[in-house]
Amino acid sequence: MKLSHIVLQNYRNLQYIDLSPSESMNVVFGKNGSGKTSLLEAISYLGLGRSFRTPKYQYLINNEQEFFAIAADVLRDDSSLHDTLGICRYRNKNIAIKVNSQNTNRLMDLIDKFCVQVIHPQGVDLILEGPELRRNFIDWGIFYSQTEFKNSWLNYRKLLSQRNTLIKQKAAFSMFSVWDELLAEYGEKIDSFRQKYLEDLTSILKENLRLFLPNFEFDFHYQKGWTNGLQLRTVLNSNLEKDSVLGYTFYGCHRAEIKIKCNNFLASEILSRGQLKLLVCAMRLSQGQLLKEQTGKNCVYLIDDLSSELDSNSQQLLLSLIQKLDSQVFITNINKQLELPNFKDVLYINIEDLTNS
Repeated sequence: MKLSHIVLQNYRNLQYIDLSPSESMNVVFGKNGSGKTSLLEAISYLGLGRSFRTPKYQYLINNEQEFFAIAADVLRDDSSLHDTLGICRYRNKNIAIKVNSQNTNRLMDLIDKFCVQVIHPQGVDLILEGPELRRNFIDWGIFYSQTEFKNSWLNYRKLLSQRNTLIKQKAAFSMFSVWDELLAEYGEKIDSFRQKYLEDLTSILKENLRLFLPNFEFDFHYQKGWTNGLQLRTVLNSNLEKDSVLGYTFYGCHRAEIKIKCNNFLASEILSRGQLKLLVCAMRLSQGQLLKEQTGKNCVYLIDDLSSELDSNSQQLLLSLIQKLDSQVFITNINKQLELPNFKDVLYINIEDLTNS
């Protein structure tokens, strides 16, 4: 999939943008504070349903306005068809979403039509912060490659919320049996999806890491969120008293984790900031490669501040590998002086001209 047209209104400092980008490489340049990152952030909102910079959408609305709006046309892979997407968020918490002229209240319907990979200076949080980010990382790949995963994930989230409500209400233990049976069923399905996906991803990822970080050996250890060898139903039942004391469900696939080891140590403990960014670049790139291999789909790559903590050789390696995927790319930079691989079509976008037009 590739973005063919996007219109923004009242998004941060971008009052109005109307852009028809290149289907190949787009270099967004301009001085600091001119809105380069905001443009990438708005594009990513269509594929993530949230900002990669802040969890509070109110910060995305221009200070003098009551809403922001994003509308886009997205070309489907291997097809002349396209999807029309739109989202409008208001300060009063109302939200309007349209997918192909149909109203919906689910962000998932929007996300389903447009997938992005974002590489930005704070992206190393994927390694440094808690396990939720790494769960989201692996679930992104399964979401776009396995249609059954969405239903299992939604049902698990709903059942987990209901179980936690029963715990807080101090419900009789006999009331948990039916909920635990269903929660375990969907939890084990999700675990199965995750294990298979990580197995498929690891072979591609290790190959890319030999290019990005050749002096290190990496291992990726998946922890399912409960004791190996035990059924989740059994674990839920035997720990109900513990959950009652805690006030929430402790074990389950919502506690899954990926431990990333580098030369037998945690990568977060021994890699420099620049090396961590290379690791994240390899992880994001590998997901895009696996997505195309499994489904034929392309994701859109958004690279904010390419030169941040990446030397010129690393920049060229990343861009060359993305170029081979025939993916659409957006890069921000202070100026247009970038050494680029042989992309078939390059569009230089002066963000200041775009905002003043």
